[in-house]
Amino acid sequence: MRLFSYLPAVAVLILSMQATEAAAQMGGGRSGMSTAAPLTNVKPYKELQNMGACVARYERKKALTLIATVPGSKEEEAMFDRLFFGERETCMPGGAQMVMPVIFARGALAEGLLSVGGVPDTLRLKSSAPQEVKDLHGAARCYTSGNRNAVATLLKTTPGSPEEIKAVAGLWNDFRTCMPGFNVRLNAPWIRFLLAEALLRLEPGTTASGG
Repeated sequence: MRLFSYLPAVAVLILSMQATEAAAQMGGGRSGMSTAAPLTNVKPYKELQNMGACVARYERKKALTLIATVPGSKEEEAMFDRLFFGERETCMPGGAQMVMPVIFARGALAEGLLSVGGVPDTLRLKSSAPQEVKDLHGAARCYTSGNRNAVATLLKTTPGSPEEIKAVAGLWNDFRTCMPGFNVRLNAPWIRFLLAEALLRLEPGTTASGG
């Protein structure tokens, strides 16, 4: 969890994102998808999306530096603490505090970068076959490699909305085939953020076999 100053909608955002994180934990049993997403989530998620778009447009170098970090690494933690959660410049007016998983910040930046030309080839990644997937980011690239249009359609929905849930529910069964053996429960915003970065970083024409 991280803290940063931003918007009056913070109280709702803290509660909704903590609930989202709790719904995306590794655990026993089969992988599943939660359809719980209160309408109160819409405004704070939209504010986060706006911030990601702002950083991508006006502080592109910073956005690329953050996206280039390896998810779950110490470098990622240090960079996001300093450059995103510690942001006090163009895209971060003073205000209250937000709490969120780093993956939400990554997803917001990814959506922003998709809207302003994507990433250079040096930040592109190949996909993997389902049996080669080792983490959720790999699963997202596995799915996205053969379903780019479905992901693009999902990203057109409003974050935290019923339309987002419906779009994620429609792709869930196919997404799940890219995570064999995983025991994890995800909800719509979590899946959206994973797929946004996957669409951003996949090499053009990459397939699920890595070709």
